[in-house]
Amino acid sequence: MNSNNKRGNLTVLKDWLRGVIYAGYINENSAEARKQIIVSSIFSLVSFVFLIIFGVDNFSHGEDELASVVLGAAVVSGVNYLFLCRTGNHLVSSLVIVIMMSLLCLYLLCTGGNQQTGPLWMFVLPALSFYILGLFRGAVFLGILLCLIFYILFVPDNGLLMTEYSSSFLGRFVAALCSLSIMAFVYEYSREDGRRELLALSRKLDRLSRKDELTGLANRRDMFERLRHELQRLERSGSIFSVLLADIDNFKKVNDTYGHECGDCCLKEIARIFCDNTQKRDSVARWGGEEFLVFLPETTGEQAAKTAERLRCAVLAHPFSYEENTISLTTSVGVAEYIPGQSLNQLINVADKRLYHAKNNGRNRVEY
Repeated sequence: MNSNNKRGNLTVLKDWLRGVIYAGYINENSAEARKQIIVSSIFSLVSFVFLIIFGVDNFSHGEDELASVVLGAAVVSGVNYLFLCRTGNHLVSSLVIVIMMSLLCLYLLCTGGNQQTGPLWMFVLPALSFYILGLFRGAVFLGILLCLIFYILFVPDNGLLMTEYSSSFLGRFVAALCSLSIMAFVYEYSREDGRRELLALSRKLDRLSRKDELTGLANRRDMFERLRHELQRLERSGSIFSVLLADIDNFKKVNDTYGHECGDCCLKEIARIFCDNTQKRDSVARWGGEEFLVFLPETTGEQAAKTAERLRCAVLAHPFSYEENTISLTTSVGVAEYIPGQSLNQLINVADKRLYHAKNNGRNRVEY
């Protein structure tokens, strides 16, 4: 019983911590948004805690101005976290973090901070800029920031530098900051390059998963997606569409007589015939085996039947040849017009039943 209570308490604690880290947006779908939310929430909370500690310490050492600035930054961090929890707007929250930290670091650089340690906070900015702003915007922002740092440190009597640093310290500080900035840029560039490569690979795999390898047509999965999209559009606009389900007659005999390689050649030829005899707005897919499904947007059943007849005649008139053998092929077609309220499966079942009737009524015919 005690072990169950401990596990239950541990689960509650984990859920609470996740809620804090994600600022309450645990179920955010976008991976990029989740990353930005985590960065914003953790950085805001950590900054809030440490800046309060440093601010109180500065007050205890009589550095009232520095303490006020640091505690003011702590308040901004805390309010920023509450804003993120309230709105989920990670873009604004991330921008607030970058601006707040940049201003605080510049102030510490100009004043020296506590015992001349202020410049050390600058080393936070390169990684933070690239990670939050991205490669291009981070590089631009960091470039402007470095120019401003060079101006503060090396332009005499600029009115911004309120302390003195030794020349050896300045040389080492600038060299270290520039090195860290370059390393942060290279890291972010590599990360972005890897992400682009993964996205390109993902798109390629997605295209391959939606294409029939033999004919180059859309496959069953891709056609289902298109039909779902059309149904959604239909609900908004009230447009119409029809589908054709075509099957090559006696195709098994072709494979048995001439071999599967011949059958594959015939399938590719029929795919080309179907594409050549339909409009650009139409979509042709290999539905499976020797079956093809043709999607005809803005087309009534009567118009679709005429298209089906044109396809049937084109296949009938085409001489299929393979290794000096001429093969005659025919196709049967079932036509179905979408009726409001139908599901996709019901629509395709109607086309399939009409294709079945076309087969039973002698093949090489259109049934509507």
